Amino acid sequence: LGLSIISAPTVAKAEPLVTIEAGDLPIILSAPHGGREAIPGVSPRKGIGVRSFNSRKDIGTAQMTERLADEIEKKFGKRPYVVIARFHRKFLDVNRPPRLAYKANRTEAAEIYEAYHAAIAEARSDVARRWGRGILFDVHGQAAAPNGIFRGTQNGQTTTHLLERFGREALVGEHSVFGHLAAQGMQVIPEIGSGKRETRYQGGHTVVTYGSGPGGSVDAIQLELGRELRSSDADTAKQLALAIAAFAEE
Repeated sequence: LGLSIISAPTVAKAEPLVTIEAGDLPIILSAPHGGREAIPGVSPRKGIGVRSFNSRKDIGTAQMTERLADEIEKKFGKRPYVVIARFHRKFLDVNRPPRLAYKANRTEAAEIYEAYHAAIAEARSDVARRWGRGILFDVHGQAAAPNGIFRGTQNGQTTTHLLERFGREALVGEHSVFGHLAAQGMQVIPEIGSGKRETRYQGGHTVVTYGSGPGGSVDAIQLELGRELRSSDADTAKQLALAIAAFAEE
């Protein structure tokens, strides 16, 4: 999946640094910041001219995405599409547009960037073709609320199709993914029923690019998980899978 539109040399370089799994559900999981590997020939970014520069990895998000895929498979009997960055964010940040993602004239980084995004783009196209609509969850980590999860949709812009089809309740109400998480006792930010806007983590390049804001029927939501929710002994993956399954049914 996603590799057919990339040149053969790029595929060879990308394989150890980007995990790509084809799916059998209209669900895509991506994780851009949980990797730890170096990219051969690429030095760390300095962040010159990059607003809100961050070179730290989101600890545990790659593993969380893997666990979430497993739990979704247990619920549905089929797996979602999965795209996980295995390279460290200090070398390449794929949640930014190319001009801000890596140092200029770094061909090696550009090829990995292309591979990562081509995989998501083809997964999105495949979901739309096979099911007519679907959803992308982009998994991140945050330190502001250790036990909380922030919703990032650019205040609904990346879920335009969902809102037009089912109304705002489908994003912020009791029957939304976040509503089902809150019902399980998880701290959801903004709070369900509060009417508050997303302010701190509103959603980045991935959800803006592959969500339904520019058109189409695949929505995208950024999940910002606190430190405690990303620990290996937390039930977060199971809770997320339950919430996604309940949301899908409704």
